[in-house]
Amino acid sequence: MTEEGSRMSDMAQKPKMPTVPVSAEMSDESFSLLALMRFWLFGTFIIVWAAMTIFIGLFTDRDWWLAIRTGFPIWGIVGALCLIWYFVYKFYLGRKYG
Repeated sequence: MTEEGSRMSDMAQKPKMPTVPVSAEMSDESFSLLALMRFWLFGTFIIVWAAMTIFIGLFTDRDWWLAIRTGFPIWGIVGALCLIWYFVYKFYLGRKYG
């Protein structure tokens, strides 16, 4: 067996490490719930961004740069609310019982 072939078999036998470090104070279930919340909050922000850009763009004679500038305060508010909700939920999941 070549040196490269043995190296590849060694790599295949090593256990996979998690890509995101899990906090010592957070259980695996809480960590997965937090990841799911992060996914949905990002999705919510993208949907609001797309919907507002398209809606505003329809009434600005398809001047998309104007639509993006006009919608910026709305996206800022939605983005701030998503971040606030994420950190509140992270605090909620990480709190100690008892």
